[in-house]
Amino acid sequence: MKENIYKEEKSKDKKATHKFSKKHVVVITIISFLIISVIIGSAFGFYALGVTYGKTVITLDETRTYQVFQGFGASSAWVYQSFGLSENTKLKDDTMEALYGDSGLELNTFRYNVGAGGVEVDTYEDPLRGAESFFIAEKFNGDYSVFANESNYDFTKDRGVRELFDKALSLGNIKEVVFFANSPHYLMTKNGKTHGEEKMQNNLKEECYTAFSKYMLVIVNYLYKNYVCKYDSDIKIKISPVNEPQWDWGGSNATQEGCHYDPKQLAKFYDIFYKELTQYNEKNSTNFSMDIFESGNYKFTEHKTKFKTYINEFSKYDWFDELDCISVHSYGADIEKMPRMMFNNYSKNKLSEKGVSVSEYCVLQSGISESIDMGIYSAKVLLRDLKMIDAVSWNYWLSLSHKNYDYEDGLLYWDGADRVWSTRRYYTVGQFSKYITEGSVRISADYNDSFGINGVECVAFKRLDGSIVLVVINDSKRDKKIKIKGGYENIQEIVTTQTRNWETQEYKYNGYITSKAKSVTTYIMTNPVIEG
Repeated sequence: MKENIYKEEKSKDKKATHKFSKKHVVVITIISFLIISVIIGSAFGFYALGVTYGKTVITLDETRTYQVFQGFGASSAWVYQSFGLSENTKLKDDTMEALYGDSGLELNTFRYNVGAGGVEVDTYEDPLRGAESFFIAEKFNGDYSVFANESNYDFTKDRGVRELFDKALSLGNIKEVVFFANSPHYLMTKNGKTHGEEKMQNNLKEECYTAFSKYMLVIVNYLYKNYVCKYDSDIKIKISPVNEPQWDWGGSNATQEGCHYDPKQLAKFYDIFYKELTQYNEKNSTNFSMDIFESGNYKFTEHKTKFKTYINEFSKYDWFDELDCISVHSYGADIEKMPRMMFNNYSKNKLSEKGVSVSEYCVLQSGISESIDMGIYSAKVLLRDLKMIDAVSWNYWLSLSHKNYDYEDGLLYWDGADRVWSTRRYYTVGQFSKYITEGSVRISADYNDSFGINGVECVAFKRLDGSIVLVVINDSKRDKKIKIKGGYENIQEIVTTQTRNWETQEYKYNGYITSKAKSVTTYIMTNPVIEG
């Protein structure tokens, strides 16, 4: 009996000891976790204080190179149609100078919107989103071959855009013109409109694939011969017949010209267009190229984009291997890093040696902000596209918007009468477009802020003359003292803040530069020296 009592007591003691041991382990684990958290938190806190209040170090390495850059541009869509008809010639001259001239942004890409005739058949809330077409509708007799005959076109149409196009070309900085269409001509569509009857409708008739191709070629060739060649016949000509094919572009709420294409249908159309383009170039001794595919965005996390599906369909055709560039839009990605990392990984593996052009972007937000915060936001989108997806060119959506749109879609804004004005975005974009010239090569520009908490970002290019262009964004409320490692002196600084517009100064580099709070600054550096 005593033995049983002893065993029972011993068993109770073991259970108690076991319970004590489990509690002890839990307590020790919690205490250890708290101690480790405090240590890590303290370390991160000291790190954060260091990068926030200490010196930022930017290391430039000219031996590590990336994309060769081609240039910056913007679109002529919508507002140019009415602005070009303004009787205020000086205002138009000044506006084109501000966009394409030496004293302005020096944009070297002009995106010309080829209208589909929406103003003839469609009623949009904004009538300018139904663009004028050159084709004379009365010439159509049911035979689509009439679209191949230049005599069936009236090139006195679209006068406002043509006048501004001519003024822009005359300034001498344009090196590339992209002729892009949002929709085929309404006589080629299934519903006779410049948008689908229903959402996601493939609105271009299959029997019109050739007619639409010839339509684009006739228009582009006329504008090339009569406008571009007047100034420089060597300007690159690209034709982009499809814009954002993934989106709905239809239904009762359609607000502009647009056409949806499913992947297989689009690949088939491109195949026909490429053949027509190749034959046209051979016959007319032209060197026009096909620009595809103006993807609505490059976010793989957005199901509707179907980016991979479209590319897979294109890659089934031989012409895809001959393309040297793919055009995408940055909508939805905005300043996010993850979509860019995913896209860049994909493009490196699946797009081979093809470059990536950001052919369109605007901030999808109502209002017209005059703040440096909006300017910096736009600059971040641009910088991250240059640095994270290796963009070989970059274009904002509207070069000129209208105050009535009340939207963040323009580099400049027009009041509908005699005033055009700029916001901070105009100047922060200029910190890139004025100084990163055609042929510049992006080089490595690393800085000591792994977690991205000090508000500083940068990108650097080596220009053809050997000088280095470093663009630094300081989104913090403090000036940042920055050491540049790489061995440079004789630095020119150009800065934009809330109150400064491309303010310039030159000084001999003494080891550090100071990036002003809430600024976008460009540093042009020459005369490399050996560091001690």
